[in-house]
Amino acid sequence: MFRRYNPQRFRYLATPFGDKRVGTISVGTILYIQDGVSPFRGLTRPILRREPWMIEAWIPRESVRWDSFTRRYQSVRIAGGHLAQVRSLRDRRRVQLVADWILRSCVDEGLDI
Repeated sequence: MFRRYNPQRFRYLATPFGDKRVGTISVGTILYIQDGVSPFRGLTRPILRREPWMIEAWIPRESVRWDSFTRRYQSVRIAGGHLAQVRSLRDRRRVQLVADWILRSCVDEGLDI
């Protein structure tokens, strides 16, 4: 098994508004997402390759804050903690939202195709 210690989690993309962080797991990647993933211990159950999932889109998380100038609430994007919309390749109608740290754990274990 190949293990990557401290892999790069994002790259910088130059935009006219400044540098943006872009994730390293690209849209279209096919993974075997596992149950029993812990954020501190990684995979805790035996690896099963039953159902492949494909990453369709990345959805950034948003938060609400009060803007004192306009005196209204505004939604702002927060850094990190993105959600990925994944679709089952076995049953095309099943769509789920999965946290990015679960997908990174699966990629670190070599469960991508």
